[in-house]
Amino acid sequence: MVTLLLLGLAVFVWSKSRRNSDEVIAIFETLVAAVLLVLALCCGRLHLPLACLLLAYALLLPRYPSRQIPEPSDGRDDIFVEF
Repeated sequence: MVTLLLLGLAVFVWSKSRRNSDEVIAIFETLVAAVLLVLALCCGRLHLPLACLLLAYALLLPRYPSRQIPEPSDGRDDIFVEF
């Protein structure tokens, strides 16, 4: 029960921070939401369902297009250092 309350508060504060026009307050609210999420993970038993939700969300994120990766050039005046 406490875990669901902490998760609900974390989602509420996170969504509130996304709508806030003041950047400093929005960052603070995001940090508070992250702390609430960590507390929910430490206190509750929802590790596996939450991990599955986060994994599903990560898989739904758009991929970085490969055509935007810069091609290596043969010039001597490059600012990129090859390792």
